[in-house]
Amino acid sequence: MRPTLRVLVACEMSGRVRRAFQDRGWDAWSADILPSEEPDYGNRQHYEGDCRDLFSWLHPVNQERARDVLHAPADVSYPLWDLIICHPPCDHLSYAGARWFKQKQADGRQAQAATFFMEMVNAPSPLVAVENPHSIMQMLYRPPTQVVQPHMFGDPYIKAIHLWLKNLPPLWPDSPVSHDELMRVTTGGGSWRTDKAAARKAMSAYEDSEGRKNRAKVRSRTMPGLARAMAEQWGAFAEEFYSSEGRRNPT
Repeated sequence: MRPTLRVLVACEMSGRVRRAFQDRGWDAWSADILPSEEPDYGNRQHYEGDCRDLFSWLHPVNQERARDVLHAPADVSYPLWDLIICHPPCDHLSYAGARWFKQKQADGRQAQAATFFMEMVNAPSPLVAVENPHSIMQMLYRPPTQVVQPHMFGDPYIKAIHLWLKNLPPLWPDSPVSHDELMRVTTGGGSWRTDKAAARKAMSAYEDSEGRKNRAKVRSRTMPGLARAMAEQWGAFAEEFYSSEGRRNPT
């Protein structure tokens, strides 16, 4: 019998995507330099540190999978991770901060962020998804495979989410929300003052829900509906992918 499927959700502190896969029965881990926001439930499956540490067979988190490989039949090989979903930091890549690009390019911050992004693209799994907002990576690397919105999966918000996919199918909108119910995750003109002046403060209620200083943290969390869709759709795809006799030795 094949071991339980494993997923790594890189650069995730909310635990939402990890939890959705755990509820599906996967061996799901998240990794971030910050602690999990689900301390009671999440810390047992959350690595607090550089997610790239978990790209090594020698890391303690991967010991059980290493044992699976040692005891597998000669004609069967298992990848380090069956699926990796990455949310690399966008601070120095997003077009929302384009006015600072020259400075970030001059001091190397953008190049460093782009290098990390590409390390996520090349993460050690046959199935990889990398998520970012509208960013310069579509110029430095390639356009995203698809762009999704939270309202396609049951959350009544507008936020363009760009996905670069390796061997994964695009997500399909399984629970669309009526246009009349939509609200923005980010302010329309790029600032709170812009929305206030245009009498659109209510549109910013979500990102302001934990105070002004926590807006970036609130915006960075994967919406519950999208987390569910990832687990349901990519989870089902991966389960079929690895159960297929012709894919017993994925590359």
